[in-house]
Amino acid sequence: MKIPRGLRRMLEKPGASLTVMITLSLGIGLPAVMFGLIRGALLTSLPYEGGERVVRIERPATGSITAAEFEDWSARQRSFDVLSAVSMGTATLAIDGRGAEPVAAASLHSSTFALLSVTPAAGRPFASEDVEQGAAAVALVSDALWRDRLDGAPDALGKIVRVNGRSVEIVGIMPEGFAFPFDHDLWLPLALDPLRDAGAPLFLVGRLREGVSAVQAEQELTALAREPESGDATTAAGRPPAPVRVVPFTDMLGGRRESAILASLMLGLGLLVLLVACANVANVLLAGTVARRRELAIRTAMGGSRGRVARQLLGEIGWLAAVGAAGGTVIASVATMYIQGIISAAPGAPYWIDVRTDPALVAFVILVASVAAFAAGLVPALHAAGAQPQELLREGGRDTAGFTLGRVMRRLVGAEMALSFVLLVGAGLFVRSAMNVFELDIPFRPEGVYAARIRLPAESYPTNEERQRFLEQLPEALTSLADVERAVLSTALPGVGASALARLEMEGTPPRGEDDPVRIRRIAVSPGFFEMFDASLRGRDFDVQDRAAAEPVAIVNTAFERAHLPDGALGRRVLLATGQGDEAWRTVVGVTTDLLAGGLEQETPEAVYIPLGQERADLGSGAEIESPSIVVLARPAGEFASLPPAIREAMAAVGPDVPLFDVRELREAIEAANSGFLWVSVLFLIAGSIALFLASIGLYGVISFWVTQRTREIGVRMALGGRRHQVIGLVLRQGMSHTALGLLVGLAVAIPAATLVASILFDVSPYDPLVFGSIIAVLGTAATLGCWIPARRATRIDPMEALRAE
Repeated sequence: MKIPRGLRRMLEKPGASLTVMITLSLGIGLPAVMFGLIRGALLTSLPYEGGERVVRIERPATGSITAAEFEDWSARQRSFDVLSAVSMGTATLAIDGRGAEPVAAASLHSSTFALLSVTPAAGRPFASEDVEQGAAAVALVSDALWRDRLDGAPDALGKIVRVNGRSVEIVGIMPEGFAFPFDHDLWLPLALDPLRDAGAPLFLVGRLREGVSAVQAEQELTALAREPESGDATTAAGRPPAPVRVVPFTDMLGGRRESAILASLMLGLGLLVLLVACANVANVLLAGTVARRRELAIRTAMGGSRGRVARQLLGEIGWLAAVGAAGGTVIASVATMYIQGIISAAPGAPYWIDVRTDPALVAFVILVASVAAFAAGLVPALHAAGAQPQELLREGGRDTAGFTLGRVMRRLVGAEMALSFVLLVGAGLFVRSAMNVFELDIPFRPEGVYAARIRLPAESYPTNEERQRFLEQLPEALTSLADVERAVLSTALPGVGASALARLEMEGTPPRGEDDPVRIRRIAVSPGFFEMFDASLRGRDFDVQDRAAAEPVAIVNTAFERAHLPDGALGRRVLLATGQGDEAWRTVVGVTTDLLAGGLEQETPEAVYIPLGQERADLGSGAEIESPSIVVLARPAGEFASLPPAIREAMAAVGPDVPLFDVRELREAIEAANSGFLWVSVLFLIAGSIALFLASIGLYGVISFWVTQRTREIGVRMALGGRRHQVIGLVLRQGMSHTALGLLVGLAVAIPAATLVASILFDVSPYDPLVFGSIIAVLGTAATLGCWIPARRATRIDPMEALRAE
């Protein structure tokens, strides 16, 4: 069997071939991993027919869409095949003989199954009759819950379980992997009463009709909201409803632009590393071209066309690229499998994220490998094809061609250094951001405070009065325990960022429309919240007298006072409109220090705190699951291990049906909520490290090539009395001159590139001198080492051997 020429060349030069294959594997593998992440997690769609047309329908300005609006839009809209509604939360599931535990649950409108084109694997979906007055309570369970909690029993259909203290019959088991809308395991039918639930917020989802864009759907729904069928086109505050926004269901960044920017950034990182790899491979091939120049000259002189010579070289790199593609596929497969494992183990990870090696990723690898082979082999092929055979044959072994190629190779190394500089600057800026996040001097005392979340089941606490009674009793029960030093309740974690936003109005200032609202954080807390964190307070704190029947009051933070009431906030009146009918003018009775209500990034840092006893929380008929999440914050008297059992014991005495979940240290919760900087810095650091490694190896190879080509000259210098340090200096000048040029070019590119990411950096300047100085030092050191080793080898050349070599 005849071995192809390209494969034979690989076997003849195993060292150079291995270098090229490793370089291409790294250069192809990283963009392949980025492509897998983008396709499987960032720009993905739901895994159903027409899943790319499934969208979320939101109202960012107020955060609420009511049952009445849903019913009105469903009847009149023309942009969607199907429009549905969802209510999400946590439910307590109790199974006979297995105890009770919290599960992620959702109430689904009966139209949801038609929207997703999915049916239960066993049993039936919800029907409109399931929400009629007097209908038996039913539920659907996930395949995972059926296997784990119900042991995969065939007779699970028809089984009676208790959900939030209510007897419910299981009527269906969903297909494996189904966890709509995010990571849910239990589903109940969503009952809506547009009159009774006029203020209850809903989560809307729809499937766009073919040919209808999200922008068109936004315009239609906004128009319907402002011209309802009832003719009442104003909110409770007497203004037109806020605009509606339609976004892809799987968009986790809150906007099409943000997803596109992140995808471009990730793919750009991979492609920059690929460029470095291509430059490196081109250098290896150029060095091989010099070694083969007489062979190629003879082929041309004997009638071989220049095109044939170029095709031969491109064919040889094609074999190397094929092996590099295989290596890149292996790297991508291992990396995506590892990443998917991390995502799957993360609590709350959306079920549709599927980062894996599939035919699309393999096709991307083949495309990238083809482009890399052409880009890396083009310069050597053109150079070989353009050589004059008469001149090469007359040289009789002289190295003028090698000298010419050496200049090209050093320029390629300079380009590698420039690209590495850009990548490492990005890595440095994001690493600094991550360090600033985790080393931030938080303006309150989170150490020793532990947090957990609870949700009050609607069946056990159907009215606001019953809910308020529980929330008053729980802190008293907790602080009475010997293991608890102090305990308070809140609707948000300090340092994490309160998700509840309200439209602000202030007495004595003209109101602003809902199209251009002033948004602030709205947080409800129990008495003692500010004392828990040693926060200073000007004015008075909340007390047990601040209940629903008392005068509405509020405490604002200093960021709010500076932004809106610089002449002093005490005694002023504010209104916090949430669109749920709970608007009331509140008197400011205190001003507290900033407790990072906007998270560590301080996005919308202005916050208004209200007494938990004055927080309205009526649970409408459609909210069997959804109720506001309450945070329990406790400081233990001893070790943390004793705290969860003590809290559960107190809660069991006050409310046995209330689940407790997400128990962890507050500092850990703050770091987890701000881990985005860490992930971005890891991506940049991996890309920058690979580029630095390849650039350093490339520089070492080029300088080694230069030393080999200058062996006779160096021998002559040594024979004529040249000193070792002079030879080392000569070699270092050759390598460092192009390195310095590459660093200058990299600096010129890195400065505007850093400006582009300035808005997503945390507490670090895009032109941070420490980052730029460190990167210059790292690259300079790597370049010096890459030159030093060949330089030392050059000083060991025997002058007589060097003179006899030619």
